[in-house]
Amino acid sequence: MTNYLADTSYLAVIPETNEGEALKPTHFIPLVSESVRSDLAHEADRRIKGNSWKSDDLLRGSRKHEGDIVVFADPDSLGHLLNMVFKKGVTTGDATDGYIHPFTVGAVKSYTIEIGKGNYAQRFFGVKGENLKLEFVDGKLQATLSVKAMKQVSVVTLAAALTGVGMTTVTLKQDYDLKPNEGFVIGDIITVGGIDITLTGVETDGITLTFIATDVTASIGDSVVLKLQTPSYTDLVEPFFQGNALVGVGADETASTTAAGAKATATAMYEFVINKLNNLLNAPASGSMDPIKLLPRTQEASLAISQLFETEAQHQDWLDRIKQAITMIISGKIIGAGLEGLTWKFYKVKLLTNEEALNVGEYIFDKQEFEVLYDSDVAKATDLSLTNRSAGTIYGD
Repeated sequence: MTNYLADTSYLAVIPETNEGEALKPTHFIPLVSESVRSDLAHEADRRIKGNSWKSDDLLRGSRKHEGDIVVFADPDSLGHLLNMVFKKGVTTGDATDGYIHPFTVGAVKSYTIEIGKGNYAQRFFGVKGENLKLEFVDGKLQATLSVKAMKQVSVVTLAAALTGVGMTTVTLKQDYDLKPNEGFVIGDIITVGGIDITLTGVETDGITLTFIATDVTASIGDSVVLKLQTPSYTDLVEPFFQGNALVGVGADETASTTAAGAKATATAMYEFVINKLNNLLNAPASGSMDPIKLLPRTQEASLAISQLFETEAQHQDWLDRIKQAITMIISGKIIGAGLEGLTWKFYKVKLLTNEEALNVGEYIFDKQEFEVLYDSDVAKATDLSLTNRSAGTIYGD
């Protein structure tokens, strides 16, 4: 029996043209880990049937597909994660000096993502970001994206035998879904009966896949597998680094951005963790066994910070609930006359907690948690911009 090392897997992503309509992912992002799973809501059939055993079968319920993707946040790949959590604005700049992508709170882009699982690929579509966590781990910016998806396709089941020469269609069983061919796209390679086949059609009946005449033999009940892609990382760049980040703290955004503009005026942060939540609606509805819509609800964000204690100022700000603003600017490598970079602004934050623990032989730190608040003066809570080598079309413009 063949076993499979997790290191041979991959993550591939692509923004969808139409929300919930799968595409073949083409951008590969190296994984640190992932835990995206399908909850099929199988339950024991507890109807009374004249015997004393708990159940003789399982019943299906409303399905959910969700979990975490953990990657190092490089300037190009980070754009895809932000695109699933924020509303992307109009890209400016060019390939010579770098593209600048603005992001604000608003309607997010849906994605198709694909994860290699041993000898098959699992494709989730209609994917959006529930929560994005950015933190520095061993000096590198690490992103944990919690996602939810509308549907998945991976391994389906043959409903009609394939009998050899001249086969042109695969008919699928409906044990999992009434439309088991949803999620496949023209150009996909499937494996059935030990033969790799390139799809030429995904029929509207929901159960049929078509291909050019092929010599293939398989029995009813055999697996039809979405074949793994071969990942490519030729354009991969380094992640953002903590040593290249400057954090400014001020009474308002102007002051915090000015402070973040130079090392001499920035505040050294030993920990800096951002959490942005979308609180997606993920409820069952008529029309689908899976979530039919994934809609952002109340938006929120928080910061967790660790900085050296120097004065009582932060303690006073905590006690009095004083407004502050925080700007983080991370720089990367040169692009022509520009730089790779991430600028993230928080216009109004207030301290939830401010701990100054004492430990023998250790310096005192302000360990702080901030709530990111809506600033009525500027009619926003947060926004950010990303500069990289990727044109806006990569993110679905």
